Amino acid sequence: MSDISIPGSNSNADIQRMIEQLMEIERAPRVRAQERVDDLLGQKSAWQDLNRRMISLREASKQLFSFQNPFNTRVATSSDESALTATASREAAEETIDFTVKQLALADRFMSAPLSEAYQVPAGHYSFAVGEEQLVFDYRGGSLRDFSDSINRRNSGLIRAQVVPVTSTERILVIEALRTGSEARLGFADAAESLALAAGLIEAASASRQDLAANQPVAFSRPVDPALTLYQDGALQVKAGAEAAIRVAAAVPSANLMLELEILVQERPAAPSSSAPPGPGIPATGSVTYEDITIQSAPSSAILPDWTPPLPPPRRQDNQILYALDGNGRSVALPETRPSAEYQTIQVPLALFLDNFAGLGIRNNNTHHDVSIRSVRVYDPTETSGFRPLNAASTARDAIVVMEGIEVTRPTNSIDDLVPGVTLNLHVSSDKPVELTIEPDRETVKEAIIGLVGTYNRIMAEINVLSRNEDSVVDELSYLTEDEEATYRERLGMFQGDSTLSQMRGSMQRIMMNNYATRDGQSVLANFGISTNSQTGGGFDASRMRGYLEINEDQLMEALNSNFNLVRDVFGRDSDNDLIIDSGVAFMLDSLIKPYVETGGIMTLRTGTIDSMITRERATITSLDVSLARKEAELKRRYGLMESALNQMESSSSAWDNFSNQQGND
Repeated sequence: MSDISIPGSNSNADIQRMIEQLMEIERAPRVRAQERVDDLLGQKSAWQDLNRRMISLREASKQLFSFQNPFNTRVATSSDESALTATASREAAEETIDFTVKQLALADRFMSAPLSEAYQVPAGHYSFAVGEEQLVFDYRGGSLRDFSDSINRRNSGLIRAQVVPVTSTERILVIEALRTGSEARLGFADAAESLALAAGLIEAASASRQDLAANQPVAFSRPVDPALTLYQDGALQVKAGAEAAIRVAAAVPSANLMLELEILVQERPAAPSSSAPPGPGIPATGSVTYEDITIQSAPSSAILPDWTPPLPPPRRQDNQILYALDGNGRSVALPETRPSAEYQTIQVPLALFLDNFAGLGIRNNNTHHDVSIRSVRVYDPTETSGFRPLNAASTARDAIVVMEGIEVTRPTNSIDDLVPGVTLNLHVSSDKPVELTIEPDRETVKEAIIGLVGTYNRIMAEINVLSRNEDSVVDELSYLTEDEEATYRERLGMFQGDSTLSQMRGSMQRIMMNNYATRDGQSVLANFGISTNSQTGGGFDASRMRGYLEINEDQLMEALNSNFNLVRDVFGRDSDNDLIIDSGVAFMLDSLIKPYVETGGIMTLRTGTIDSMITRERATITSLDVSLARKEAELKRRYGLMESALNQMESSSSAWDNFSNQQGND
């Protein structure tokens, strides 16, 4: 109080400082109330952070046993991703399937002859078709670029146009269909037909298709054996050891021609196994009767040699069955044909084998397979509606895939109706089989389990920090950021002795250590590398006594590879076959956490109680603020009166001093 002024002092600062010191004493209850509010806010924040961690753990738990759990996720792995890839849905079955991509689906893509840069497309009514769909529009006339833009602006999803500058003065018009498949042929009508002919996109063509009469087989290299070569059910059947040929009326040039046929190479029924011959028939020897006595002669017998079954006939497998014949009588072997359970479609570009085509030869040198041929024809695949392209970059065709020996065709390179739950994506054709394996997505499962353990450990860290006042608890958490570390050090021991935290901690540890029933017996997390000491080592590690889990990823992955369903059961299992998960680590964690984090749960009650306490303290602060304001105003009023009185006294004193001085001078 040495700063307080005494009567007669002229310092307003001393008086103001004295008021402030008095008010500082008066504000002490208000400061203590604010400290309680700050402490309560810190507690609320801690509970809220723990609540968020628990919600995250519940979500990570539900992810491992809910309907969308990763144990039901499938992944498709291709042995040759350059040829074929696939995606698998959860409905896909686990299996391995062999595919051979024989042919990709393509779309028509036609190029014009080189055209002048100044070429003008005439006005008219333009009609384009892709399969059964059409793009029709009226064009006012203009340059190639303008015509191309006019097509593309319509964004029909059917065709696309492009102008390519091949030289500084010449251009090529490219028109392509945007749909693949043999049925999606690019067609021109009205002014589009005239333009296509004039620009050299197409030319008129006579029909080139010829069907080969399978019911009229002729000699190939030897005469036809009627007993082994039959026409039945619309197909020419060439039995084992037989051969035949079917021919066109006259040889035709093979340029642009495609040979197409359906062929079935089928195993013959197995011949009945041979048995020992019965031997000679020997008549009965008879008997002699005298009065009532009959004597039967001994039966005759024949000694037979030991029977040795005959050796089975030699088995011969020859996949070289089909031959192309030309007008000079020459035969050229076509690609091999393997046995199959169903008819498979074969397409052969004849120009790769001979200059002209006169017929098809069938030679069945197999001993245990019969061959059936039907629907044999030759045609120009580029022809459509009496026209064929002059400069085709590609022509429309179907994709051909062999699945487990069965040949299938589809109009696109994305096939989703062949294997249930699997979409195949074809990239390039290849003669090599591609093995496609559909299996559980073990990597995703592993990551989900690691995520669960990581979230669990973070909650254990929160609980340990809040319930223990030991710096080592924070020191061992090496993954914390600087801000997180500072926050944790402020919260050390904040809820020390709290029964809710200790019960939660104990329950979570028991869930992670318990035995769980699986389809293969009891099992625990430690069996596949999840425990408090997955990485063994000497010495004492206090962190392992705080409930943290470690994962041996190699051991976990080995368990997922060797016993996937056991791992699944440990995390979530339907024990009573009612289609509802009712046991397992993930299920038990979800059940434990639910009453804590649900609306109106334990965490809500905790933060609600703290909110009520904060409200009361803030009401106290508000009341104290009003009282303090009145107190400060009263002090200022009183000291103001005192200062006024003091000034008056000083004024009177000065007046008396002046009066005395005047009297002395007189």
